[in-house]
Amino acid sequence: MRLFSFIRFTLYCLCLLGPTLALAQATTSPSSRANRVVGETIADHPSLLYRFERHRLDSADGKRHYRIEISIPRASAPDGGYSVLYMLDGNAAMDTLTDNDLAAVSGSKPPVLVAIGYDTDVRNDVVARSYDYTPPVYDDNGELIAQPMVRGRVGGGADIFLQFILSQVKPLVRQRAVVNPQREYLWGHSYGGLFTLHTLLTRPDAFSRYIAGDPSVWWHGGALMHEWHVFDKGKAAGKRVAFLVSGRSRTARTTLPSDPSPSPANEPAIDSRAAAKEIAEGLRQGGSIVTYEAFPQHGHGDMIRISLERALLIATEP
Repeated sequence: MRLFSFIRFTLYCLCLLGPTLALAQATTSPSSRANRVVGETIADHPSLLYRFERHRLDSADGKRHYRIEISIPRASAPDGGYSVLYMLDGNAAMDTLTDNDLAAVSGSKPPVLVAIGYDTDVRNDVVARSYDYTPPVYDDNGELIAQPMVRGRVGGGADIFLQFILSQVKPLVRQRAVVNPQREYLWGHSYGGLFTLHTLLTRPDAFSRYIAGDPSVWWHGGALMHEWHVFDKGKAAGKRVAFLVSGRSRTARTTLPSDPSPSPANEPAIDSRAAAKEIAEGLRQGGSIVTYEAFPQHGHGDMIRISLERALLIATEP
């Protein structure tokens, strides 16, 4: 009898705690994913299809430290050189890739895969990533905001990060493999997708194809949309741009009280999915070759895997 009462009491307590535990899990799960330690990846085992290199580079100011992992096909380079897929969130990308992925792209024209990550054991350096992947922000008077902050993290360093890729990462890759400069693709998910679109709108010729996975267009009240509204669509004419979005729309979360330059309080929340669709349709009208795919069965967290799979296939297309 006492045992039965104890079991009933325990179940009752678990029922009470259930919603609390679920809420805690929902609140912490994105951070938990970012801070998850990356174990062995495909680069830690011999492959008949690819050889792997790891390089370490630093930002110009010495504050951010990068891990550049280059996967080079063992097959001879085709005429004109290999295509190259530059993958943002490189640690997470390598944690996601499988041997089957390598087999899927190892046809007649396998691409070089370049994972641009951070020199850390976890999937993401969230502080460095927040700075690197987000665009500059300007106030109503057109003055640059020195430290735009969202969720307690400083952003606005996308132009500096792009220059790092162009001046350090690309030359390194071209030293290590025979690549085709006309077939260099950029893929990013979430903040990485935001950076991908910012690059397209500010330096459209930096890459030949852009693949934006569930881009966080909501960031800082939709700072990217200000770039979009002044963008000359003809500058991206002929560019191939792929949008891969999740089924649930994402809007900006409330900024922290400590944020010195939060989004204006009277500015409406930005629906990232609707904003991405607006950009896709505008680019198409301007002459870009645009694909827009929605995955209603998948949430934002799932899209890193979904969009990376699609990016790998796009990198093998003519």
